[in-house]
Amino acid sequence: MDGICHYSVSQNDKYGRYLTAKKDIERGEVIFSDLPVVVGPKPDTPPLCLGCYCPVEQTVCSHCSWPICSPACEQDPHHQLECEIFQASNVKFQNVEDWTAPATQLDCITPLRLLLAKEKDPIRWQKEVDTLESHTEERKKRPTWEVDEVNIVNFLRDHCKLGDRFSKELVQKVCGILEVNAVEIPSRGGFSIRAVYPRLALAAHSCVPNLVHTILQNNYQVQVRAAIPIKSGEALHLCYTHALTPTIFRREYLMESKFFACECPRCADPTELGTHLSTLKCNKCDNGVILSTNPLDNDAEWQCTEKNCGFKTSGAAMKKMLSVVQQEIDQVDAIEPGPKAIEMREQLLNKFKSVFHPRHSLLLSVKHSLAQLYGRVEEYSIDELPDLMLERKAGFCRLVLQALDVILPGDSRMRGMMLYELHAPLMFMARNEYSAGLINKDKLKDKLQEPIQCLADAARILMREDPQSPEGITGNIAHQSMEQLKASLESL
Repeated sequence: MDGICHYSVSQNDKYGRYLTAKKDIERGEVIFSDLPVVVGPKPDTPPLCLGCYCPVEQTVCSHCSWPICSPACEQDPHHQLECEIFQASNVKFQNVEDWTAPATQLDCITPLRLLLAKEKDPIRWQKEVDTLESHTEERKKRPTWEVDEVNIVNFLRDHCKLGDRFSKELVQKVCGILEVNAVEIPSRGGFSIRAVYPRLALAAHSCVPNLVHTILQNNYQVQVRAAIPIKSGEALHLCYTHALTPTIFRREYLMESKFFACECPRCADPTELGTHLSTLKCNKCDNGVILSTNPLDNDAEWQCTEKNCGFKTSGAAMKKMLSVVQQEIDQVDAIEPGPKAIEMREQLLNKFKSVFHPRHSLLLSVKHSLAQLYGRVEEYSIDELPDLMLERKAGFCRLVLQALDVILPGDSRMRGMMLYELHAPLMFMARNEYSAGLINKDKLKDKLQEPIQCLADAARILMREDPQSPEGITGNIAHQSMEQLKASLESL
């Protein structure tokens, strides 16, 4: 059921305009759906088809010579209007040497589409888009302002001959609306693009959100649901950052991209609500851990909790160290899934286990990846894993789920995927024990109840996703696997 009865638009000094629940909302209930006012490439993206957003190489539109993969995509309504403009101004996409490298030529596409949407539907623009925050004055102080002036403002107004239709101020405002309000979404081809949803943009941020959103790929509609039960009058919160990120990085990202300093309860607590996602071990003493003295100040000192230890370090030194480790993790993340991808991650865990708390978000992100890789790659297939590795996979899944209980409570995609990963080692360990004669049939049936519940919860969460998305496909598999496991249990 869509809309108006589920939420109200409120306003205060902290959030500006934001959404509150108009009634008690149940977990999983759809609060509203929203269609994007614009969809298009992200900044610094490699050449993508401007119809379906799949990567292209040397394939261009027969009318305007901008990247397009097929005659069908030439007719895509997202491309039609810009195609006419490029034809009229005789502005062609300039050939590039490396079709996998970022192409700044595409930076103009989404702003142009938003400008054209304003012309096409001025009433929707006035009601839903014009009021969105663009942070023009703050953006003027940043280097990206000048870059946008050259690559987008001057390009569209001068080269594309749109100066009479769109003022410099309007084009920069559109760039700001996109920078502040656009969300990253998967395209039909599975590649990241961006879209602006006027109602979704009104949901305030919290690093512990109570909303989840799903993108339906046929028309990029967004469905916004309650992740947990929400009481009437409560603010509706999305998380604008990745959940498994330390506070210092989350707050920096929000200040850089969204122009506000997050002061949510998770950011304000040095232990991140007891999860220790930003906590380090102290190597100077045996008992203490290292925490920020003020997590709401990125320059604040970090110190050991043990009174007699005295270890201290600066916020700048902490940020530099975390950045170096993050770069190492990024390099390993770039490795194709396979035995090496597992072994390199295990080396990282071993290298940094004396530095970070075992639940630190940088280590937890590595464990999250390993939870997905164990049982899924060559030499580590699920039916080949010894019990020790099955236990390791299950342990990583549980560790991630424990953190999600606090920072991403309720029915999130990440929870659904982790529950699906957890069912397999639990099932195989129970069967191995039964085959070895260590447990009887009744005990086996008892032990298989947990993987059945994992599959049931995973299916419930993930079957709300687009059926063609990886999560939606996994949801259907989880449902089928649950039914099969139940049937095999009854035949025992």
